[in-house]
Amino acid sequence: MSAATAFLGLVVFILLAWILSSQRRLFPWRTVIAGLGLQFLLGWLILGTQAGAWFFNQLDGVFKKLLSFANEGVSLVFGPLANTEVLARSWGPENTFVFVVTVTGTIILVSAISSALYHYGILQRVVRLMAWGMRRLMGTSGSESLASAANVFMGQSEAPLVIKPYLASMTRSELMALMTGGMATIAGGVMAAYVSFGISAGHLLTASFMSAPAALMMAKILLPETQVSETAHGADRSPPRESVNGIDAICIGAGDGMKLAINVMAMLIAFVSMVALANYLLSLGLGVVGITDAHPLQTVLGWINAPFAWLMGIPWKDCQVVGSILGERIVLNEFVSYLNLSQLSQKGVALDVRSQTIATYALCGFANFSSIAIQIGGISALVPSRREELAKLGGKSMIGGLLACYSTACVAAIIMP
Repeated sequence: MSAATAFLGLVVFILLAWILSSQRRLFPWRTVIAGLGLQFLLGWLILGTQAGAWFFNQLDGVFKKLLSFANEGVSLVFGPLANTEVLARSWGPENTFVFVVTVTGTIILVSAISSALYHYGILQRVVRLMAWGMRRLMGTSGSESLASAANVFMGQSEAPLVIKPYLASMTRSELMALMTGGMATIAGGVMAAYVSFGISAGHLLTASFMSAPAALMMAKILLPETQVSETAHGADRSPPRESVNGIDAICIGAGDGMKLAINVMAMLIAFVSMVALANYLLSLGLGVVGITDAHPLQTVLGWINAPFAWLMGIPWKDCQVVGSILGERIVLNEFVSYLNLSQLSQKGVALDVRSQTIATYALCGFANFSSIAIQIGGISALVPSRREELAKLGGKSMIGGLLACYSTACVAAIIMP
């Protein structure tokens, strides 16, 4: 029954994208069929085969080992203040500093490794191979395919650097695909942080891989291509490397990771505080009419998003809880949502393992209001002449990113036993 509901949800989400399309008569059948095919193929290979199960378990093991390496560096700098055993026991205020330090170390390590892999061209080869496959199967251009593949490993501000030589000449539809890809996936650094919360690395990486073709699919439905792309037959120009050697690349990556970690901490402080303020103000208003609710914002978001959770194959008894987390992701960000998802058991909320897994797929993307500003600022810094177009596409790309993540959750729900 869950799989049947998820299949219905997949149809509904594609239909919603078509309703919001700027060119409904130009439905991209090839892109949609190939995109769905790639999603199901990737999902089946990882979630439905013995080889995939082995890879999945190995991936979880690799990331846990990676976290232990990050803890070595953190312990050197902070000593007993970075006691991860304290963090594992509870999430109380007494170990908040441990949480901050541990997440910071994880982000810095992954960022440094990614920078080194980029310097030696390893990351580019993997990205180009993925982009070649998507371009051949889905009929998308070289630049948008390359950006979509890069977003699996990089953040929404870093992935555009891979196609920097083409940004000025990209069509509006390609810009839409670029932005939607950034909304539908997460960066390697923050993915490692979510693993430190207890979220499965295997599910997170599987979701990112599956959402790459889903993002192209949703972007092309929302804004079909009506122009001739410069990279219709491929993209072979590469931006120059900023690093001189491997050591320099690690230093640059570590510095970028520190900036990201500080940004994450700032967002958590700001958004969690804003939620507390909103709950307080809403409680005052509800108190006037005799309604008592300690978390009215989460309650409202839960009811609004519960139907979307149900369409992903989540049992109705869990839909309000998951819906609330989905709503927090849109209004705040996915970092807060993943943190709350990992804390549900400690708050006494019983959520099915399957429901929690589907929610992991649905949340695996940067699709929120703050990301609109991040993308407009980040991409326009590389190509100032396109700022106005980026601003006009911001809201639609966020919707495309949400629909891509939700369709990935549906596919995962259909494939999972």
